[in-house]
Amino acid sequence: MSKKSLLLSFVPIFLLFLFFPISVHAYQTGYVDTNGSLLVRDSANTESPVVGSLVDRQTIEYLDIGNGWGQITYHGRTGYVSLDYITETGVDASEEADAQDTVVQDEAETVPLNGAPLGSIQRIVLDPGHGGQDPGAVVHNFYEKEITLDIANRAAAYLTDAGYNVSLTRSNDSFVALDDRAEYANGTSADIFISIHANASFDLDANGIETYYAPGSAAGQTLANALQSEAVREIDMRDRGVLPSNYVVLRKTAMPAALIEFGFMTNGYDRSLQQTDLMRDQSARAILRAVQSL
Repeated sequence: MSKKSLLLSFVPIFLLFLFFPISVHAYQTGYVDTNGSLLVRDSANTESPVVGSLVDRQTIEYLDIGNGWGQITYHGRTGYVSLDYITETGVDASEEADAQDTVVQDEAETVPLNGAPLGSIQRIVLDPGHGGQDPGAVVHNFYEKEITLDIANRAAAYLTDAGYNVSLTRSNDSFVALDDRAEYANGTSADIFISIHANASFDLDANGIETYYAPGSAAGQTLANALQSEAVREIDMRDRGVLPSNYVVLRKTAMPAALIEFGFMTNGYDRSLQQTDLMRDQSARAILRAVQSL
């Protein structure tokens, strides 16, 4: 084929991309809508091995990959759930965008800004996970939304006494959407954002503390490392390490952000600690010391 013919063959393709938008998958948020638990599988089919489960009313972010399946991040790995049991609550960004615009939008949505240098922290947003109709994990009438709020309130008191300006994304048992949490934090011009959670797993032996940060955020990773280090120093739980993840509250906050999981509610040992004032106070002190160490 001549160079001229080769060039002409690309012209229709170029015009197609120029004048017609390309459909792009976008992250969506929703909650588990089932009377029991929703299985998380290793691949998008019902014969695939089960790698975990989600509880009823649990809020998640997912990609609709078609054929009734959604792709999620489950404890640092990729998992798949049936969308028959997910009720959509929101969509991130526009699903219809020009190819060139999509690249710019994806970068803006998935890589948080560095924000203020970590050495000049004054304003902090604490994010107690779940709340209201979203209980998070539920084990034997023990609700994740309750432990996260308790730890956040204790941490806020410690941080305030130490001279920091602290705000909470929720201060009571109310539902706040994931996007709204990030938007609230951005509106406060906070220097750092810390999301507080308790873990759960289909594997009842899974245990310990782990912390997440947004991929590409060096400052977020530094914050996550500090939180993880102080938490395992304070609390007698296994160190599961620090991992990158595209959680909404990490991806959409315009400051260094981290999400910490204070043990597994589905593990008998971890849960026995989580139900004590001592462990919750240790968790709050760990947050204070992590901030002070930066």
